[in-house]
Amino acid sequence: MKSLKNIFKKRIGKFILLIIILGLIYIGYISIFSKTKNAYASFRVKKGNIEETVSSVGNVIFGTLSQVNFPITGKLSSVYVKDGQNVIAGQKLASLTTTTLSENVQIANDQYSQAQQKISALYAQAKTDQQTAQNAVNVAQQTLNSDTSTLNTTPTSSSTYQSIYNKVQSDQLQLQIAQSNLTSANGEPYSYNLIPLQNEENIDLINLEQAQNALSKATITSPITGKVIFVSSITPGEEVPSSSQGGAKGIASAQSGISNVSGNSFITVANTSSAQIFAYIDESSISQIKDGENVNITLAAYPSETFSGSVISIEPSSTIIQNVVNYGVTISIKNPPSNIKLGMSANINVITQTANNVLEVPNSAINYGANGKTYVIEETSGKTLKRIPVKIGISNIYYTSVISGINSGDQVIVNPTSKIKSKLTAPILSKGKAFSKKLGL
Repeated sequence: MKSLKNIFKKRIGKFILLIIILGLIYIGYISIFSKTKNAYASFRVKKGNIEETVSSVGNVIFGTLSQVNFPITGKLSSVYVKDGQNVIAGQKLASLTTTTLSENVQIANDQYSQAQQKISALYAQAKTDQQTAQNAVNVAQQTLNSDTSTLNTTPTSSSTYQSIYNKVQSDQLQLQIAQSNLTSANGEPYSYNLIPLQNEENIDLINLEQAQNALSKATITSPITGKVIFVSSITPGEEVPSSSQGGAKGIASAQSGISNVSGNSFITVANTSSAQIFAYIDESSISQIKDGENVNITLAAYPSETFSGSVISIEPSSTIIQNVVNYGVTISIKNPPSNIKLGMSANINVITQTANNVLEVPNSAINYGANGKTYVIEETSGKTLKRIPVKIGISNIYYTSVISGINSGDQVIVNPTSKIKSKLTAPILSKGKAFSKKLGL
């Protein structure tokens, strides 16, 4: 019986000890939980510079971009450049097989040469005929002059006078015939069907120029100095389709600058020093954007660098994206990286307003009352919390400028809980100090 009583006393003691331990754990938990839920973070008001921005995402485009194509169809012979290579204006990029084209040039050149030779032969014959006719005129003139001189010195009574006179008359007729022949000889190129030959020559020249032009089109060159950013996957020996596109071309939008490069060109060359960003801004923010405004740019490929730029243009017409009205904005990049690539992702922050040397607090320190007015919760030197109405100015993604209501060095509460806000309406205890009952709003 005594043994059972001892056992019972021991069990009671252990039970009481367990109760005490659990009680201590509960008290500790309540204490810790109470401190945690009443805890808050504060921020010391300071002065700084704030830039109000409109943010968006966009892609890299190039202000000068050349989509180069072969204007004729043919088999690819050689590609002289590779993706990423720097080129200068006029540098050869690629060529087609020219065997047939060269043969066409040779045939056309031979035909043109033959037409020239026919005309040259005609002129040569005309020149010979002209010289022969001129010689005949000269002889006839000399004969006439000689016989006329003889006639002038022969007395009319002489028995030879009449024969000499008749000879002079014949000489004059011969001179007239010789002069007429000379006139005909001078016009020989045309009387010898020169015009049909000239027409033939012109046609042959046109055919030659066309053949030479086709041959020249078998080689494409870079219209600009820049960097190759795309090369077709067509390999030598494969057929290359002709395209009417090519040449230098400004890019006006992200679509034309990014999605169509591979689809519209055999080789694309870009002036990377003219790198730009194209982004869409929704209609609620576009009114804040103006040409010339400064922009901070970060590229996904260079996350640790920030580039500066400015707004170049704003598209006048809208684009609907996921049922939201947007406007395209083109932004320049100052000193872009040398290996910047078309289509790279970019984050932009257009600086719409700037406030320097102003009081600033974290955005989470700004609270809004039921009447829409703004206030902060200030922590006094005695750890008392009170609501202070403030007038705010511009803000960015981190800070808001405060125009009036607080001073530099004041302590304000950031991310105040709803419990803290509700308890500002009556005095309560928190961390051993009383919240102020006074309301600022």
